Amino acid sequence: MIKEIFSFFFIDSVLKKEISFLKTIPLFHGLSNRSLAKIALVVFKRTYLAAEKIHENNSEENVVYIVKSGRVKLSCGVTSKVVELGGFFGERALLENNKRTCSAEAVKDSELYLIYCAKLEDMFESNSKIGLIIMKNLASMFASRLKCSEVEGA
Repeated sequence: MIKEIFSFFFIDSVLKKEISFLKTIPLFHGLSNRSLAKIALVVFKRTYLAAEKIHENNSEENVVYIVKSGRVKLSCGVTSKVVELGGFFGERALLENNKRTCSAEAVKDSELYLIYCAKLEDMFESNSKIGLIIMKNLASMFASRLKCSEVEGA
């Protein structure tokens, strides 16, 4: 613990900000600063303009998106959902290699963090603890969603 705190002081300020932001994302809860730094280094940042398509329904599912700023609308048939700061989508790609079931569009100018699943999988192979923590978080989120849908359906 002390080693991690000590090493955190020697990380540059930009990376510190990235780590601090990633700590707020439920998918990464429980990861050390060092692990979050590794994730920050594989993140691809992209800005989408208002009304710009991020991805279409039925496109390949190979990226997890995190909203750094702005708002994104996910449209799944007749239902839609807005994802804002700190929210994420596309996490199902970590579990299966299917086509997307929703389209995504920037509601307003938005900065997104894109994490390609291949990069995360490489990281999981070299550091199974990171993979285990992320998969536990993912399982917990999916279990929570199932409970909510069971209550709504009752």
